[in-house]
Amino acid sequence: MHDDHPGDYLDATVRAYDLDPARYERATAAMLPTTEIDAFVRLLPDPAGRVLDVGCAFGRDTALLADRGLRAQGVDLSPAFVARAAERRPDLSFRVMDARQLDFPDGHFSGIWCQAVLLHLKDHDIRTALAGFRRVLAPGGALFASFKEGEGEEEVVEPFSSDASRFYRYQSVARVTDLLTAAGFRPAAVDRSHESERYGPGHRDLTWLHAFATAPAGAVG
Repeated sequence: MHDDHPGDYLDATVRAYDLDPARYERATAAMLPTTEIDAFVRLLPDPAGRVLDVGCAFGRDTALLADRGLRAQGVDLSPAFVARAAERRPDLSFRVMDARQLDFPDGHFSGIWCQAVLLHLKDHDIRTALAGFRRVLAPGGALFASFKEGEGEEEVVEPFSSDASRFYRYQSVARVTDLLTAAGFRPAAVDRSHESERYGPGHRDLTWLHAFATAPAGAVG
């Protein structure tokens, strides 16, 4: 699927990831979100259902979900990441796709996993993405999305995983809850996790927000 947002603010972010995908993979390969995946799986209406990893990068979490017995597939806006994910797990499906324009039928998935992706979007585009997530989720479907805690937005170089600048929008628990509620989700929890405390030396002094929500049972849309 082609990007229908030519020349927008995300172009630089995608180029930053495409520039050195191996560096990002080295930086994050061991940052396994086991606790969050456990909580996500408990929310799923079908423990063996279809789940979509939105912004799958090199496919780390797609593989973790598939290894839990879920029918997992991944999408990412970075062609380099999609190629790497397919190389790592040729048994799984990966496609180049914009999180704001999911090309799937209504109600197709039991769950959507979205790790460190919506933080690259401005609020109006987060709302667009969440509306699409809501559309492709089955009634009662589960959503996981993570954000960096903070205020405002900026384009910044994070040498942890890239030498090129990327756009970040920081969020609070209250704003994430409001965004989910406005999109028609039922927030279940927004948990905090400090990166360096969790993963040890060499990681960043920042707090992640891990949001869990469900789509209401009833009509999709």
